[in-house]
Amino acid sequence: MPDSNQISKVENQIFTNEIKKFILSNGASIVGIGDLTVLNDYKHDPEVPRGFSRAISMGIRLSDEIINKITKGPTKAYAELYRKTNDKLNKIATQTEKQLEKNGFKTMRIPASQRVNHQKLYGKFPHKTAAILSGLGWIGKSALLISFEHGPRVRFATILTNAPLIADKAQETSNCGSCKICVEACPAEAMTGELWFFGNPRSKIFNAHACHKHLKIQEQRVGETICGICIAVCPFGKKKQK
Repeated sequence: MPDSNQISKVENQIFTNEIKKFILSNGASIVGIGDLTVLNDYKHDPEVPRGFSRAISMGIRLSDEIINKITKGPTKAYAELYRKTNDKLNKIATQTEKQLEKNGFKTMRIPASQRVNHQKLYGKFPHKTAAILSGLGWIGKSALLISFEHGPRVRFATILTNAPLIADKAQETSNCGSCKICVEACPAEAMTGELWFFGNPRSKIFNAHACHKHLKIQEQRVGETICGICIAVCPFGKKKQK
């Protein structure tokens, strides 16, 4: 007979599969589970809130038709897509949170684009960190999350939880190689061109202050602190167009 640990692991895997299926069935394009405990060996800013061992990373693919029209800067159509996608992600995250809490687990929802430090462009917990821990992609030279399935053409939301979900394998290295298309296209000159690896501080590859200054200018044009040029030019996103 299987021991109690084996039974528990099987039950946890079934529950994990159910949560992933629930998220995808409600409109997400990709989903993964990250093990937050691996961050204990790294200096992490911001820190992981206490009491949470897993991060659920969920993303929605952005419209190629709209992204492809971003050439010199953000468009009104992109601003509208940005808002609508964030709203949809937040609804999916709220529904998922209810499912987890109904099963007796603690949760903390990190809404799409929520920022508590605007100069550093940080939220309560970075969606990109949750996504790389969940094995959904790597951090590009643009400091964007480059997903395996959709390149950078994805918006994310995150749920932190203490549910015993089975974590996916984290991504530890970049797949950008020698490509510098986003670096050369950045109007804020915010990228150093250095390759990311797990544990490498964002400041080594990206000047958040320079990006923030540029985004504030774009906000006056389209009503959102967005740009989108690095998303549009990335060849990984273009390769994944259907």
